[in-house]
Amino acid sequence: MPKKRQALVEFEDILGACNAVNYAADNQIYFAGHPAFVNYSTSQKISRPGDSDDARGVNNVLLFTILNPIYSITTDVLYTICNPCGPVQRIVIFRKNGVQAMVEY
Repeated sequence: MPKKRQALVEFEDILGACNAVNYAADNQIYFAGHPAFVNYSTSQKISRPGDSDDARGVNNVLLFTILNPIYSITTDVLYTICNPCGPVQRIVIFRKNGVQAMVEY
């Protein structure tokens, strides 16, 4: 991504994306205490190097990449952020080259 402090989210269908954008238009969303702005991308899909459409399927794992964290990133913090979106099955944190975490629903 060309600018930091941005994220891409790919929904299973356009209705999910519409619901997220409409909700954010009426309700301020905060991430780590900072207001988040939600908008549509110009792309229909998130393309990843080496991915083919056939190899990709729906999964229930979110990958978080946290750059320059101000606060300690723990499983409890990620659980608190993610649990309102659905039951969290497991969380793993990697601390190599910054902080990355995978959260499975």
